[in-house]
Amino acid sequence: MDFETKFYSAGIPLAATLHVPDDGLVGQPEGAYRVPDSFKNAANKYPMVILCHGQTRFRNDGLDVLAQRLGENGFASLRFDHRGSGSEAVNRYRLRPAEEMPFDTRCAIYYCESLYFIDRNRIGISGISMGGVMSIITAATDSRIKSIAAMGTPTDCGYHARQRWREDIFELFREDARINAATGHSRIVHTGYNFVTQKVEDPNGAARTMMDSLMFPGNNPYNSMESIFNLVEYVAMDYIGRVNCPTFIMHGEEDNLLPAWEAENLYNGLPESNKNKRIKFYPHVGHNIPVDDNREIVFKDIVDWFLETL
Repeated sequence: MDFETKFYSAGIPLAATLHVPDDGLVGQPEGAYRVPDSFKNAANKYPMVILCHGQTRFRNDGLDVLAQRLGENGFASLRFDHRGSGSEAVNRYRLRPAEEMPFDTRCAIYYCESLYFIDRNRIGISGISMGGVMSIITAATDSRIKSIAAMGTPTDCGYHARQRWREDIFELFREDARINAATGHSRIVHTGYNFVTQKVEDPNGAARTMMDSLMFPGNNPYNSMESIFNLVEYVAMDYIGRVNCPTFIMHGEEDNLLPAWEAENLYNGLPESNKNKRIKFYPHVGHNIPVDDNREIVFKDIVDWFLETL
């Protein structure tokens, strides 16, 4: 059952949804704002999985279904909108993913620890795309994370930027940064701005599909140039060698945004000391796994993974 709530990151309220297994609830209406004070068998502590959405996405972009599957198997979960994401965000479209999202995720852990019915020693994390990067960064830097399941995760966003964007885009970014420094305002652009798709050979391929999917309620079809420039700081490979908890790397074989070697490099980059690691490629599954038509086969594996490792 879902409960709408919020927690704070740097004093900023972040909209969040807490999902708790139905067997622990006492007559609380679906979607109630606050978590009930009483639970059956209150001494029971639920394992928790934090769910991280991708860049320009929001907490209910398929992760709500994953939360339900986890709840059916005894897990509580928390999904939340990062700063600048979601329809309720104060500074919507103004994201600083490389600088703010890791701190937001850490604050989500503290919030989970504040809930009396959560087992602090059994906290896992799962994310899609940029949320997968957040999962890796958090697992590498915070020992409270005991298991990770990363979906469709880029190794180095700066590399992709240089491969897919216009040749002059970084000068445009620098010009925007100068204006932003002088005025406090970064240019707001549509995420489908041609520098994203300039080098994509198939105009109806990955980039166009991603742009169309941005029209989901709660997603951000627009973004600031500052936010997009900040993306190049996402380098999961800088952190993967420090992830020692159980790690599951998942990748769709029909991912037209990220090639298969991304997942392979992440898996091979895990330290030798990590003795519980897994990689799996899914046929007929694209990049944004949580909204993919074949997501259930991935979700089942995620549930089984956390049943095994939390």
